[in-house]
Order: sequence, then C-alpha cells, then structure tokens
Amino acid sequence: EVVDPLRQGDNDQVFFGARVTVADADGGENTYTIVGVDEADAANGRISWISPLARALIKAREGDTVRFQSPAGVREIDIVAAIYERID
Repeated sequence: EVVDPLRQGDNDQVFFGARVTVADADGGENTYTIVGVDEADAANGRISWISPLARALIKAREGDTVRFQSPAGVREIDIVAAIYERID
C-alpha cells in the first residue's frame, strides 16, 4: 500500500513516512526518514520501520526522549522535529 506522508498533516507524532531529527547526549543531530524495508538506505538516512531506532521513534512526539538498543548498547536520543513531506 502506498503511503502518502503528506496525509499526516500538521502532526508532531512520529509515524511511517516521517522525517525525524534527533539529538544525542553530545548535542549532535541526525535526521532519518522512516521507510519500508525495501526502501531502506542507512547511508542516506532512510531507516526501515522495523529497525530498532525506528521502532523506538514510532508514536513518540517532538520533545520526547526515547531509548533503544544499538549495536553499541542502549542509547537515549531526543526528538527535535518530526515532519512529513513527499519522498521521491
């Protein structure tokens, strides 16, 4: 099923199709787009909805802090922004 991220409207909650900016404890920021398994490309910030990071982000909101298991151990990150835009 094709999901149009623009149908999410003005929503600060993270769902499939969101472009999410997160900040770690060191203040570094990264941006990820939550996509389907076949569209994932970690080098370009496109993470699968079934990845540990995406699972932690789903349903969280801007301003929330989430914890997830990374290969380096448990990490905490803050959600800075969640936006929806068409992915080409």
